[in-house]
Amino acid sequence: MLTLQGEPFRFAGTNLYWLGLDENVRGTDHPTYFRIDDALKTARIMNASVVRSHTLGTSLGCAPCIQPGPGEFNNDAFAPIDYTIARARAYGLRLIVPLTDQWGYYHGGYPTTAKWLGLKDPEDFYTNPRAKAAYKEYSRQVLNHRNPYTGLRYKDDPTVMSWELGNELNGMTRDWVDEMGAYLGKLAPRQLISVGRQQGVDTAALTSPEVDIVDVHYYPSSVLTMAAATARVTGRGKVYLAGEHGSDSLTAADALALADDPNVTGVLSWSLFGHADDHGYVRHDDGFTLHYPGDTAAMRTDVLANAALAKMIGGQRRLPALPVTPPLKRTGRHDLDRLHHGHRLTRLTCRAQQP
Repeated sequence: MLTLQGEPFRFAGTNLYWLGLDENVRGTDHPTYFRIDDALKTARIMNASVVRSHTLGTSLGCAPCIQPGPGEFNNDAFAPIDYTIARARAYGLRLIVPLTDQWGYYHGGYPTTAKWLGLKDPEDFYTNPRAKAAYKEYSRQVLNHRNPYTGLRYKDDPTVMSWELGNELNGMTRDWVDEMGAYLGKLAPRQLISVGRQQGVDTAALTSPEVDIVDVHYYPSSVLTMAAATARVTGRGKVYLAGEHGSDSLTAADALALADDPNVTGVLSWSLFGHADDHGYVRHDDGFTLHYPGDTAAMRTDVLANAALAKMIGGQRRLPALPVTPPLKRTGRHDLDRLHHGHRLTRLTCRAQQP
Protein backbone atom coordinates (compact mmCIF):
# COMPACT_ATOMS: atom_id res chain seq x y z
CA MET A 1 0.00 0.00 0.00
CA LEU A 2 1.12 3.54 -0.74
CA THR A 3 0.43 6.33 1.71
CA LEU A 4 0.42 10.10 1.34
CA GLN A 5 0.46 12.16 4.53
CA GLY A 6 -0.58 9.05 6.43
CA GLU A 7 -3.58 8.29 4.20
CA PRO A 8 -3.85 5.47 1.62
CA PHE A 9 -2.99 6.65 -1.88
CA ARG A 10 -4.70 4.86 -4.76
CA PHE A 11 -4.87 6.23 -8.25
CA ALA A 12 -5.79 5.90 -11.89
CA GLY A 13 -4.48 7.88 -14.79
CA THR A 14 -2.92 7.38 -18.17
CA ASN A 15 0.23 7.03 -20.23
CA LEU A 16 1.56 10.06 -22.10
CA TYR A 17 4.65 8.34 -23.42
CA TRP A 18 5.74 11.20 -25.70
CA LEU A 19 6.08 14.11 -23.25
CA GLY A 20 9.88 14.26 -23.43
CA LEU A 21 10.35 13.21 -27.06
CA ASP A 22 7.64 12.75 -29.69
CA GLU A 23 7.25 10.65 -32.83
CA ASN A 24 3.82 11.83 -33.96
CA VAL A 25 4.48 15.37 -35.20
CA ARG A 26 7.35 16.44 -37.51
CA GLY A 27 9.20 13.16 -37.04
CA THR A 28 11.25 12.58 -33.89
CA ASP A 29 11.30 15.91 -32.09
CA HIS A 30 10.56 17.61 -28.79
CA PRO A 31 6.84 18.34 -28.32
CA THR A 32 5.80 21.96 -27.96
CA TYR A 33 5.03 23.34 -24.52
CA PHE A 34 1.44 23.89 -25.65
CA ARG A 35 1.00 20.17 -26.33
CA ILE A 36 2.64 19.18 -23.04
CA ASP A 37 0.44 21.53 -21.05
CA ASP A 38 -2.72 20.59 -22.95
CA ALA A 39 -2.17 16.86 -22.41
CA LEU A 40 -1.48 17.22 -18.69
CA LYS A 41 -4.53 19.44 -18.28
CA THR A 42 -6.66 16.89 -20.17
CA ALA A 43 -5.41 14.10 -17.90
CA ARG A 44 -6.47 16.16 -14.88
CA ILE A 45 -9.89 16.84 -16.40
CA MET A 46 -10.26 13.05 -16.64
CA ASN A 47 -9.53 12.83 -12.87
CA ALA A 48 -6.03 11.40 -13.31
CA SER A 49 -3.62 11.80 -10.43
CA VAL A 50 -0.68 9.88 -11.95
CA VAL A 51 0.82 9.91 -15.45
CA ARG A 52 3.42 7.48 -16.77
CA SER A 53 5.76 8.73 -19.50
CA HIS A 54 8.54 6.71 -21.12
CA THR A 55 10.39 9.62 -22.73
CA LEU A 56 10.77 11.63 -19.55
CA GLY A 57 13.51 9.10 -18.77
CA THR A 58 14.18 6.95 -21.83
CA SER A 59 15.87 8.95 -24.57
CA LEU A 60 18.80 7.32 -26.38
CA GLY A 61 20.20 7.13 -29.89
CA CYS A 62 18.86 10.18 -31.74
CA ALA A 63 20.01 13.78 -32.20
CA PRO A 64 17.36 15.31 -29.89
CA CYS A 65 17.75 12.51 -27.31
CA ILE A 66 19.28 12.88 -23.84
CA GLN A 67 22.03 10.49 -24.94
CA PRO A 68 22.55 10.81 -28.73
CA GLY A 69 25.49 8.42 -28.73
CA PRO A 70 27.82 6.52 -26.39
CA GLY A 71 29.36 8.87 -23.86
CA GLU A 72 27.41 11.88 -25.21
CA PHE A 73 24.77 13.81 -23.25
CA ASN A 74 22.58 16.55 -24.70
CA ASN A 75 21.53 19.09 -22.09
CA ASP A 76 18.98 20.67 -24.48
CA ALA A 77 16.98 17.42 -24.39
CA PHE A 78 16.00 18.13 -20.79
CA ALA A 79 14.01 21.27 -21.71
CA PRO A 80 10.63 19.56 -22.37
CA ILE A 81 11.21 17.24 -19.41
CA ASP A 82 11.89 20.18 -17.09
CA TYR A 83 8.69 21.84 -18.27
CA THR A 84 6.62 18.65 -17.95
CA ILE A 85 7.73 18.00 -14.37
CA ALA A 86 7.03 21.59 -13.34
CA ARG A 87 3.58 21.64 -14.95
CA ALA A 88 2.69 18.21 -13.58
CA ARG A 89 3.61 19.54 -10.15
CA ALA A 90 1.32 22.55 -10.66
CA TYR A 91 -1.57 20.31 -11.73
CA GLY A 92 -1.16 17.98 -8.76
CA LEU A 93 -0.04 15.07 -10.92
CA ARG A 94 2.56 12.45 -9.99
CA LEU A 95 4.89 10.88 -12.56
CA ILE A 96 6.19 7.36 -13.18
CA VAL A 97 9.33 7.45 -15.34
CA PRO A 98 10.98 4.42 -17.00
CA LEU A 99 14.74 4.66 -17.56
CA THR A 100 15.11 2.22 -20.46
CA ASP A 101 12.94 0.06 -22.69
CA GLN A 102 12.69 -3.52 -23.90
CA TRP A 103 11.91 -2.29 -27.39
CA GLY A 104 14.00 -0.41 -29.93
CA TYR A 105 11.45 2.34 -30.46
CA TYR A 106 12.27 5.86 -31.66
CA HIS A 107 13.34 6.88 -28.15
CA GLY A 108 15.76 3.98 -27.76
CA GLY A 109 16.15 1.47 -24.98
CA TYR A 110 18.53 -1.20 -23.80
CA PRO A 111 18.94 -2.60 -27.36
CA THR A 112 20.47 0.80 -28.18
CA THR A 113 23.00 0.45 -25.37
CA ALA A 114 23.73 -3.16 -26.36
CA LYS A 115 24.39 -2.09 -29.97
CA TRP A 116 26.73 0.70 -28.88
CA LEU A 117 28.72 -1.79 -26.83
CA GLY A 118 28.84 -4.39 -29.59
CA LEU A 119 27.01 -7.04 -27.58
CA LYS A 120 26.06 -10.09 -29.68
CA ASP A 121 22.86 -10.71 -27.75
CA PRO A 122 20.93 -7.61 -26.57
CA GLU A 123 19.96 -9.45 -23.39
CA ASP A 124 23.62 -9.50 -22.40
CA PHE A 125 22.68 -6.00 -21.22
CA TYR A 126 21.63 -7.64 -17.96
CA THR A 127 24.95 -9.35 -17.27
CA ASN A 128 27.67 -7.46 -19.13
CA PRO A 129 29.66 -5.21 -16.74
CA ARG A 130 30.06 -2.43 -19.32
CA ALA A 131 26.32 -2.44 -20.03
CA LYS A 132 25.50 -2.24 -16.35
CA ALA A 133 27.95 0.63 -15.91
CA ALA A 134 26.40 2.43 -18.91
CA TYR A 135 22.88 2.07 -17.44
CA LYS A 136 24.06 3.46 -14.10
CA GLU A 137 25.83 6.40 -15.72
CA TYR A 138 22.79 7.24 -17.85
CA SER A 139 20.50 7.03 -14.82
CA ARG A 140 22.86 9.21 -12.80
CA GLN A 141 22.84 11.88 -15.50
CA VAL A 142 19.03 11.92 -15.58
CA LEU A 143 18.36 11.81 -11.84
CA ASN A 144 20.99 14.45 -11.04
CA HIS A 145 19.69 16.96 -13.59
CA ARG A 146 18.49 20.16 -11.91
CA ASN A 147 15.20 21.56 -13.12
CA PRO A 148 15.50 25.33 -13.67
CA TYR A 149 11.76 25.80 -13.06
CA THR A 150 11.77 24.25 -9.59
CA GLY A 151 15.41 24.43 -8.53
CA LEU A 152 15.22 20.73 -7.67
CA ARG A 153 17.20 17.83 -9.03
CA TYR A 154 14.89 15.21 -10.47
CA LYS A 155 15.90 12.79 -7.72
CA ASP A 156 14.70 15.26 -5.07
CA ASP A 157 11.36 16.20 -6.62
CA PRO A 158 8.33 14.36 -5.15
CA THR A 159 6.48 14.97 -8.41
CA VAL A 160 8.40 11.92 -9.64
CA MET A 161 6.76 9.28 -7.48
CA SER A 162 8.65 6.37 -9.05
CA TRP A 163 11.64 5.59 -11.23
CA GLU A 164 10.87 2.50 -13.28
CA LEU A 165 13.92 0.39 -14.07
CA GLY A 166 12.55 0.09 -17.59
CA ASN A 167 9.47 -0.49 -19.71
CA GLU A 168 8.38 -4.10 -20.23
CA LEU A 169 11.75 -5.63 -19.38
CA ASN A 170 10.95 -9.25 -20.21
CA GLY A 171 14.41 -10.71 -19.68
CA MET A 172 15.46 -9.22 -16.33
CA THR A 173 17.54 -11.32 -13.96
CA ARG A 174 17.09 -11.14 -10.22
CA ASP A 175 20.73 -10.04 -9.83
CA TRP A 176 20.21 -7.16 -12.27
CA VAL A 177 17.02 -6.01 -10.55
CA ASP A 178 18.72 -6.16 -7.15
CA GLU A 179 21.78 -4.25 -8.33
CA MET A 180 19.97 -1.53 -10.28
CA GLY A 181 17.17 -1.20 -7.76
CA ALA A 182 19.73 -0.70 -5.00
CA TYR A 183 21.67 1.79 -7.11
CA LEU A 184 18.62 3.93 -7.85
CA GLY A 185 17.34 3.53 -4.31
CA LYS A 186 20.59 4.94 -2.96
CA LEU A 187 20.67 7.72 -5.56
CA ALA A 188 17.05 8.73 -4.92
CA PRO A 189 16.14 7.37 -1.47
CA ARG A 190 12.94 9.42 -1.17
CA GLN A 191 11.41 8.13 -4.41
CA LEU A 192 9.96 4.71 -5.17
CA ILE A 193 11.35 2.00 -7.45
CA SER A 194 9.07 0.14 -9.88
CA VAL A 195 9.63 -2.49 -12.55
CA GLY A 196 7.64 -4.99 -14.59
CA ARG A 197 7.40 -7.07 -17.73
CA GLN A 198 5.17 -7.08 -20.79
CA GLN A 199 2.63 -9.69 -19.67
CA GLY A 200 2.20 -11.30 -16.27
CA VAL A 201 3.97 -10.77 -12.97
CA ASP A 202 7.75 -10.72 -13.18
CA THR A 203 9.34 -13.05 -10.64
CA ALA A 204 12.53 -10.99 -10.28
CA ALA A 205 10.48 -7.86 -9.56
CA LEU A 206 8.26 -9.74 -7.16
CA THR A 207 11.07 -11.20 -5.09
CA SER A 208 13.62 -8.36 -5.07
CA PRO A 209 13.79 -6.39 -1.80
CA GLU A 210 14.85 -3.34 -3.85
CA VAL A 211 11.50 -3.04 -5.68
CA ASP A 212 8.52 -1.17 -4.27
CA ILE A 213 6.00 -1.37 -7.15
CA VAL A 214 5.39 -4.30 -9.51
CA ASP A 215 4.06 -3.11 -12.88
CA VAL A 216 1.91 -5.44 -15.02
CA HIS A 217 0.51 -4.66 -18.51
CA TYR A 218 -2.77 -5.84 -20.07
CA TYR A 219 -3.92 -5.97 -23.67
CA PRO A 220 -6.88 -6.29 -23.48
CA SER A 221 -7.91 -5.18 -20.00
CA SER A 222 -9.05 -8.11 -17.86
CA VAL A 223 -10.39 -7.62 -14.36
CA LEU A 224 -10.08 -11.34 -13.60
CA THR A 225 -6.44 -11.42 -14.69
CA MET A 226 -5.75 -8.22 -12.76
CA ALA A 227 -7.32 -9.68 -9.62
CA ALA A 228 -5.10 -12.76 -9.77
CA ALA A 229 -1.98 -10.65 -10.31
CA THR A 230 -2.98 -8.28 -7.51
CA ALA A 231 -3.26 -11.12 -5.03
CA ARG A 232 0.15 -12.45 -6.02
CA VAL A 233 1.85 -9.04 -5.80
CA THR A 234 0.31 -7.83 -2.56
CA GLY A 235 0.85 -11.26 -1.04
CA ARG A 236 4.58 -10.56 -1.27
CA GLY A 237 4.23 -7.13 0.32
CA LYS A 238 4.61 -5.21 -2.95
CA VAL A 239 2.47 -2.46 -4.43
CA TYR A 240 0.44 -3.52 -7.47
CA LEU A 241 0.26 -1.33 -10.57
CA ALA A 242 -1.51 -2.00 -13.86
CA GLY A 243 0.91 0.30 -15.66
CA GLU A 244 -0.71 -0.14 -19.06
CA HIS A 245 -4.13 -1.44 -20.04
CA GLY A 246 -5.85 -1.17 -23.39
CA SER A 247 -8.17 1.81 -23.02
CA ASP A 248 -10.79 0.34 -25.34
CA SER A 249 -11.60 -2.69 -23.16
CA LEU A 250 -12.40 -1.14 -19.77
CA THR A 251 -16.12 -1.13 -18.99
CA ALA A 252 -18.01 0.77 -16.32
CA ALA A 253 -18.46 -2.51 -14.42
CA ASP A 254 -14.71 -3.15 -14.65
CA ALA A 255 -14.02 0.32 -13.25
CA LEU A 256 -16.27 -0.34 -10.28
CA ALA A 257 -14.67 -3.73 -9.58
CA LEU A 258 -11.15 -2.30 -9.70
CA ALA A 259 -12.07 0.63 -7.48
CA ASP A 260 -13.65 -1.75 -4.95
CA ASP A 261 -10.49 -3.88 -4.66
CA PRO A 262 -8.27 -2.17 -2.05
CA ASN A 263 -5.24 -4.16 -3.21
CA VAL A 264 -5.33 -2.46 -6.62
CA THR A 265 -3.17 0.60 -6.00
CA GLY A 266 -2.90 2.01 -9.53
CA VAL A 267 -4.37 1.61 -13.01
CA LEU A 268 -3.06 3.56 -16.03
CA SER A 269 -4.69 3.52 -19.47
CA TRP A 270 -2.87 3.35 -22.79
CA SER A 271 -2.94 6.08 -23.99
CA LEU A 272 -4.07 9.71 -24.04
CA PHE A 273 -3.36 12.31 -26.74
CA GLY A 274 -4.28 15.98 -26.57
CA HIS A 275 -4.77 18.73 -29.11
CA ALA A 276 -2.40 19.39 -31.99
CA ASP A 277 -0.59 22.72 -32.23
CA ASP A 278 -2.63 23.96 -35.18
CA HIS A 279 -6.05 22.28 -35.04
CA GLY A 280 -7.77 19.06 -34.02
CA TYR A 281 -6.10 16.25 -32.10
CA VAL A 282 -2.77 14.49 -32.45
CA ARG A 283 -3.42 11.15 -34.16
CA HIS A 284 -1.81 7.83 -33.29
CA ASP A 285 -2.49 4.52 -34.99
CA ASP A 286 -2.05 1.79 -32.35
CA GLY A 287 -5.80 1.29 -31.77
CA PHE A 288 -5.80 2.46 -28.14
CA THR A 289 -5.76 6.23 -28.57
CA LEU A 290 -7.98 8.34 -26.30
CA HIS A 291 -9.05 11.89 -27.13
CA TYR A 292 -11.17 13.84 -24.68
CA PRO A 293 -14.18 13.86 -24.73
CA GLY A 294 -14.00 11.33 -27.59
CA ASP A 295 -14.16 11.21 -31.38
CA THR A 296 -16.77 8.45 -31.57
CA ALA A 297 -19.50 7.02 -29.36
CA ALA A 298 -17.22 4.09 -28.50
CA MET A 299 -14.34 6.38 -27.54
CA ARG A 300 -16.63 8.57 -25.45
CA THR A 301 -17.69 5.45 -23.54
CA ASP A 302 -14.03 4.55 -22.98
CA VAL A 303 -13.25 8.08 -21.77
CA LEU A 304 -16.14 8.01 -19.30
CA ALA A 305 -15.12 4.58 -17.93
CA ASN A 306 -11.50 5.65 -17.40
CA ALA A 307 -12.49 8.98 -15.85
CA ALA A 308 -14.95 7.23 -13.53
CA LEU A 309 -12.29 4.76 -12.41
CA ALA A 310 -9.87 7.58 -11.62
CA LYS A 311 -12.51 9.33 -9.54
CA MET A 312 -13.66 6.23 -7.66
CA ILE A 313 -10.28 4.64 -6.96
CA GLY A 314 -9.00 7.92 -5.55
CA GLY A 315 -11.94 8.20 -3.21
CA GLN A 316 -13.06 11.36 -5.04
CA ARG A 317 -10.28 13.22 -3.24
CA ARG A 318 -9.98 16.90 -3.97
CA LEU A 319 -7.27 17.84 -6.46
CA PRO A 320 -5.87 21.35 -6.70
CA ALA A 321 -7.78 23.67 -8.99
CA LEU A 322 -6.51 23.91 -12.56
CA PRO A 323 -3.98 26.74 -12.65
CA VAL A 324 -4.96 29.92 -14.42
CA THR A 325 -1.44 31.36 -14.32
CA PRO A 326 0.60 31.65 -17.55
CA PRO A 327 3.21 29.00 -18.38
CA LEU A 328 6.19 28.87 -16.05
CA LYS A 329 9.35 30.79 -16.77
CA ARG A 330 12.90 29.72 -16.06
CA THR A 331 13.51 31.71 -12.91
CA GLY A 332 15.27 29.23 -10.65
CA ARG A 333 13.45 27.97 -7.57
CA HIS A 334 9.74 28.43 -8.05
CA ASP A 335 7.13 28.86 -5.36
CA LEU A 336 5.53 25.57 -6.42
CA ASP A 337 7.16 24.15 -3.31
CA ARG A 338 4.39 25.80 -1.33
CA LEU A 339 1.79 23.54 -2.97
CA HIS A 340 0.59 20.52 -1.03
CA HIS A 341 2.09 18.43 -3.83
CA GLY A 342 5.45 18.70 -2.09
CA HIS A 343 4.50 15.76 0.16
CA ARG A 344 6.14 12.49 -0.78
CA LEU A 345 4.56 9.08 -1.16
CA THR A 346 5.74 6.22 0.99
CA ARG A 347 5.14 2.47 0.94
CA LEU A 348 4.16 0.97 4.25
CA THR A 349 6.64 -1.87 3.83
CA CYS A 350 9.36 0.06 1.99
CA ARG A 351 13.02 -0.62 2.60
CA ALA A 352 13.57 2.47 4.74
CA GLN A 353 10.93 1.37 7.23
CA GLN A 354 12.04 -2.21 7.62
CA PRO A 355 14.07 -3.11 10.71
